[in-house]
Amino acid sequence: MSELQSASVCVRVPMDDQRVVSTVYRALLPETWSAPSDRAVASLRCEADELVIDISASDLAALRAAMNSYLSWVSACLGVLDLVTPPDMGPGVS
Repeated sequence: MSELQSASVCVRVPMDDQRVVSTVYRALLPETWSAPSDRAVASLRCEADELVIDISASDLAALRAAMNSYLSWVSACLGVLDLVTPPDMGPGVS
C-alpha cells in the first residue's frame, strides 16, 4: 500500500457579518507566520462573508492536526465575539 505524500484542504467558514470575518482573520493571521511544525502550512483570506483557510501538509496526520487547530481557534474567536458584542451592534454570529 502506498502512502499519501501530501494533502491539502480548503475550509470555508461562513459568518453573518463581514466585520466578524475581518476580526477573526486578524486574530488568526499571526498563527500563519510561525507554525509549530514544518509539516503543515496555512494561509487565510477573506471572501465576502467567509473566512477561507487553506492548509497544505506533508501527511494526513499533520493536515488533521492543523485543521483541528484552526477550527478550534475560529470557534474560540466566535465565542468571545458573542460574549463581548452588545446585541444592538448589528448582526451576530451564527
